Order: sequence, then structure tokens, then C-alpha cells
Amino acid sequence: MTRCGIGPVFAIASVLSGVFTGWLTYLAPDRFIISCIPYWLLVIPGIVFLVGGTLFYVHSLRVFNRGHRKEQLVIDGPYSIVRHPIYAAWILLICPGSVLFFRSWLMLFVPLAAYVCFKAFIYKEDEYLNGKFGQAYSDYRSKVNELFPNWGFWRNNRNASREC
Repeated sequence: MTRCGIGPVFAIASVLSGVFTGWLTYLAPDRFIISCIPYWLLVIPGIVFLVGGTLFYVHSLRVFNRGHRKEQLVIDGPYSIVRHPIYAAWILLICPGSVLFFRSWLMLFVPLAAYVCFKAFIYKEDEYLNGKFGQAYSDYRSKVNELFPNWGFWRNNRNASREC
């Protein structure tokens, strides 16, 4: 397993589905554009998702690179929220932000394609990390969800902020 993990396969699936659905939307906007909602009601949250997702993505990469250089299992920062924050940024924020920004219902297939690709290949990263970090990764995996933060995370952080 390389440093990029399943990233290249994941990126190709996401980008190709985005280009394809975007191209179809461009060719037949009357069929695929969401016209029943004013554009600004879609573009504003779309930009928020895109900017927030990009910031979360970049931050996750920086935290990952710091740990990777030290050959440590990264479990802090965004990795304390979800096990795969780089993929989560794409699937939950950047891809949906693109859907909203381009206001194409057809582009809803982009986050779906990204999620399917993620689920199909993530076992390779999990096997690699389990082999490299053993029990530490198994413990981490049992506490932190893949893409969606668990409710315990939000409760624990809320309680921690009350103690301050």
C-alpha cells in the first residue's frame, strides 16, 4: 500500500463521474438543472460546502503527513472525528457542494459514486493499517467511524467544553 492508499482510484472515480454528469448537464440543462429552487439558494450553501470541505481536506492532509513522516498511527485532529477524513471531505462536503453549486440533480451521482468506490476499496487501507499498527489500529477502529462522526464524539466534546 502506498502513501496515497486508495486515493488515486477514489479520485479517478469521483472526477470521471463529475466530468460525465457535468457534461450531460451542460448538454441538456433543461433536463438536469434544478430550476424549482432559486440559484442563490443553492449556490450559497454550495460554496460553504466547497470551502469548508476544502479546508477540512487540506487540514486532514497536513495532519496525516505529519504522522506519516514519523510513521505513527494518526488518531488526533480530524482523525479523532472520523477514520478517513480526507475521503469524508470529498464524499460529504466537496462533492455535494459541487452538486449545489452547479445545481444539477444528475450530479447527485458523484457523491454516490465516490461513496461506492470508497466502500469497495477501503478494506485495502484497513488491512494495511491493521497489519502495520496491530492492536492500536483495532482499538482506534472500534472507537471511530469511517466517514460519519458518531454521536459519542459530539457528546464527549460538548461535555469537555462545559468543564473549562
